[in-house]
Amino acid sequence: MIEFYVTLAIAVVLSILFLAMWRPQKFLLDFFLKSFATISVIALCAVTLYETGLDVTGILLIVGLVFCMFGDLGLALREFKLQDGDKESEIITMGELAFGIAQIFFILMLALLSDAIALYGLIVGAVFAVGMLVLKKPMKLDFGKCLVPSLIYAFLLASNVGGSLIWMIVGGATLTQILLFAGFACFIISDLILSKIYFGGNRQVWVQQVNYVFYYAAIILLAMSFISF
Repeated sequence: MIEFYVTLAIAVVLSILFLAMWRPQKFLLDFFLKSFATISVIALCAVTLYETGLDVTGILLIVGLVFCMFGDLGLALREFKLQDGDKESEIITMGELAFGIAQIFFILMLALLSDAIALYGLIVGAVFAVGMLVLKKPMKLDFGKCLVPSLIYAFLLASNVGGSLIWMIVGGATLTQILLFAGFACFIISDLILSKIYFGGNRQVWVQQVNYVFYYAAIILLAMSFISF
């Protein structure tokens, strides 16, 4: 277990370092620190799976986290401020594609872990996506060209939130179930904040830092979710 605690400490420290140092005008430094923080989280997942035994669900989890890394680093290109509006939309769409693929892997993982119980979360995802479509004007969100990919991604992510919650309630709230639900809950909070940054024009530094707090909490919780003490 010592390897788990050491890797967890490294992932937390590197994530905090990135959050403390992050500034939108320091792109190269931010990209460097973000890369190391995200890789450390994937390493945490690998160590956790080594401790508990690797199976198909573990593979789906770690592959999903790798796609989260692709999405996160891809979206970081937006902060470079050398692209025009159309290019920015393309970067956001590519980021959502990578994160969407990650959520698909997570959906498959939850389906296997829960004997398909978590697939009821797809209903939650559909309701959430429709709610976003209806409420985008009251929430002052202008998705522009990113509307369709944003709704698809919202559906996938909310499906995991709903599915993990349903499985946790039905399954008796084991440690893995609690960590998975907490991770997906932090994920959706992060992305709700991100929608205000990308599509609502709220680009204050502290708002973006809060977004990163919830995002790194999400992936760390997911990475360690298979651990057993």
